[in-house]
Amino acid sequence: MTYNPEKPNRRDVPTKPPTFDAVIIGGGLAGCSAAITLAERGWRVALIEAGDYPRHRVCGEFMSPECVDTLNTLGAMPAIREHAPTWMTYAVITTPSGITWEGDLPATAMGISRYALDAILAQRAENAGAAVFTNSRATSIEGNLRDGFTITAGKHTLHAKTVIGAHGKRSNLDRALNRSFLQQRQPFVGLKMHYEAPPITSRVELHTFTGGYCGLSDVEGGVVNACLLAREDVFRAAGSIPAFVEWMRSENPALNAWMAEATPVLDRWQSIAQVPFVDKRAVEHDILMTGDAAGLIAPLAGNGMGMGMDGGVLAARYIHDYLSGDLTAPALAKNYAAAWRRQFAGRMHTGRFLQALMFRPGLLAAGLRAANTLPALGDFFIRNTRDVKP
Repeated sequence: MTYNPEKPNRRDVPTKPPTFDAVIIGGGLAGCSAAITLAERGWRVALIEAGDYPRHRVCGEFMSPECVDTLNTLGAMPAIREHAPTWMTYAVITTPSGITWEGDLPATAMGISRYALDAILAQRAENAGAAVFTNSRATSIEGNLRDGFTITAGKHTLHAKTVIGAHGKRSNLDRALNRSFLQQRQPFVGLKMHYEAPPITSRVELHTFTGGYCGLSDVEGGVVNACLLAREDVFRAAGSIPAFVEWMRSENPALNAWMAEATPVLDRWQSIAQVPFVDKRAVEHDILMTGDAAGLIAPLAGNGMGMGMDGGVLAARYIHDYLSGDLTAPALAKNYAAAWRRQFAGRMHTGRFLQALMFRPGLLAAGLRAANTLPALGDFFIRNTRDVKP
């Protein structure tokens, strides 16, 4: 899925050099959602992806209930249903001491792999008229909203009126832009594996251990996704990924019982280090950041995929207003940053609080006992880590 200058996706896209109304850096959920939204409104859009489709990403692959509405708006649900995603109605949390909490989700959630979903959304973007550049890592962005931007990505040089940064949790582009959050070392590691195993029917599970937690949920094809987050010191102490997984199993009896019947599907664990749970700026050098590039919610909240798509749509709507002449450049930057904070900052802070609790099994066990006694407490935290109306 690569842009061919001899056969542009839209008749009005110049080919020498390529010039676009918007260039979007990163072809994950946020980037694809932004590309679809802008392309469907008639703008000349380029989507730049460092890798190719399909491919695996470190992700819980749990789509919170409100995601289905967004995917319907993006026109992606028909293709998703062809992959037979799984459906979940409640959540389970366990501790090393054997304390268990179960709670209903506010509506039905969905499980689908990023391997399938990202490719579906990228194809939707291309069908809508976006030019999709794959295997093209963005290494520099020069310019501003007043003068326009020049983007270097692999062998391509593109010009654009606006740029959206949707390049994920951290990347070489963040270093090129000298983003301040990189100065804070982040002591977290993320791992993901697909398993053939007893299905996690109708539920998402979170199994905690000292210094981390592992999420389990079904995705398409009879596969269970296991995705975990751990403090780096806990992970390093094990010495290797296999040794760490064995130690993690020994910490939590419920997780160990499930893994005893599970067989890995992927040839290796997917991994990411220095996962940044810190505040970031939503606008950098006139570039609108979105998805994980703007801020990362704790995975336990189960809202990261939804935030990615909603953030991409939000950025696209502000870019549309700017390109239409309804916003000045200063107003674009100011209003988008304020809108991003209103929509996402509260749930991110709640997620960080809950994550700190998850990393301390003793405190978590007390919290789960309280939630078992007062079900409204669990419902409160579920609703305040996502965009759910009362």
